[in-house]
Amino acid sequence: MAKVAGDSDMENKIVVTLDVCFSSDIMEDLLKSNNFDKWRALLARLEEYLVAESTKHNSTLYKFIGDGWIIFFDEPYRGANIIGFISEIEKKFEKEYKDKTYGVLDSPPDVDGLKFGIDEGPLARITMLGKGEYIGRAINISSRLQGAINDLDIKAGYRALISQRLYNRIGKELSDYSPDPTRRQLRNIASDRPFSCWRLSISETVFKIIKAIYWTGTVSNGIDVTKYYIREIRDNRLDVKVSNSICNGEDPDPGEKKSLTIEYIFEGKKQKRTFKEYSQLQLPPPC
Repeated sequence: MAKVAGDSDMENKIVVTLDVCFSSDIMEDLLKSNNFDKWRALLARLEEYLVAESTKHNSTLYKFIGDGWIIFFDEPYRGANIIGFISEIEKKFEKEYKDKTYGVLDSPPDVDGLKFGIDEGPLARITMLGKGEYIGRAINISSRLQGAINDLDIKAGYRALISQRLYNRIGKELSDYSPDPTRRQLRNIASDRPFSCWRLSISETVFKIIKAIYWTGTVSNGIDVTKYYIREIRDNRLDVKVSNSICNGEDPDPGEKKSLTIEYIFEGKKQKRTFKEYSQLQLPPPC
């Protein structure tokens, strides 16, 4: 029987939920080739790293959840420390994955690495089946945010979603992570209405597309084609001809010459360039 928590059992924490991208595909691939031991070894090495490093960042590794972990951060919160730590976790995983696992996969997924959901709030300590557990909305929100990160986010360099409420509290410390406001539908949260949050770029991707607008006349009359151009990124580069074919034939003004205005981040600097229709778009610019 569960032991119900009282007021004295409530603790305020920042909750980070991390998950391995396409873990099911990776596990199935390794099982087919009798290399599943490499997956167990990868998770064991990452958990060993998390245990060793957590105390240095005022945090606790709470539990393993099948293909990821939940980490708690205690007050006083330091936003740059928290996001810096999850950035280091991503680097550690990428290195271990590339060195020890990627090479034995028959069909590696197009997107790999980790993704993170982040929220903050009171958690209740309870006992269930004789074990200490935590329950609270912040755990649910962080889990849903992590699950709302998609392939386009990752290709654009964004691997973390943080709730707007928490961003309003610690966001001033996060300018180095290219914060970008967005709204996502989170399953069983806010009656499935769009939930306000911010994307954070925690990876070392040197090239990130922020926005791409296809237009004639003025940019304000154009159509947003950002997702189409993000899909064309290969090895941190974009090398395509500007045309309707990139964006599934969408045309803001049929029969008229158009332009593409693209905002992007390269080596930490925000930039904007405009390309004429049928011109070759190459970003980052060739040396």
